[in-house]
Amino acid sequence: MLLAGRAALAAGEEERVYFLRTLEDPSVAAGCPPGDTVRLGALVFAPRGSDGLVLAEDTDRPVGTAVGCGRLLTRTPFDTGVQNPFAMKFDLEDGTITATGTCTVTSLTFPVPDVPAPLLLLGCALHVNEDPSAGILDGAATSASVFAPASLPGYRTGSYWTIHLYVNGSFDRRRPAGDGRGSGRGGRAP
Repeated sequence: MLLAGRAALAAGEEERVYFLRTLEDPSVAAGCPPGDTVRLGALVFAPRGSDGLVLAEDTDRPVGTAVGCGRLLTRTPFDTGVQNPFAMKFDLEDGTITATGTCTVTSLTFPVPDVPAPLLLLGCALHVNEDPSAGILDGAATSASVFAPASLPGYRTGSYWTIHLYVNGSFDRRRPAGDGRGSGRGGRAP
């Protein structure tokens, strides 16, 4: 449990948990460092429950964008024991969150007959980078992800993310008033 070892939140601190879905989208440029072999630009959605624990397929509008950069250190046959370095930047309505860590291939399949490209399922565990000037004090981001190194008809690349943050009061107040992006309400993030 993340709260273990913390008797109480310090004055002005808040705990925030986000459940997000990213879907790879070519409209989001993935500006990654040289040498990165995984470059993902995605739209971010906030899924809603539609019936019990089943999530609605898509929401009406994105709540931000995300860029993922990393290196896939294992090749066919993909080794599920290899920790692949990965970083994410979420530009959300509440603010920008960056995180770094690793992703591990949990399984792979070749779902399209006569197409030699695999569909990879991965799990990521990232540490949210502290950014006191943005109000981010600590956090973790985890994912259940789908990745296809080559295009696979009928399959979408994306992830379900849980982001657990400790923030101070300036986290969602740094956006200018009236820009439609503060406090989780309003317009689409760039």
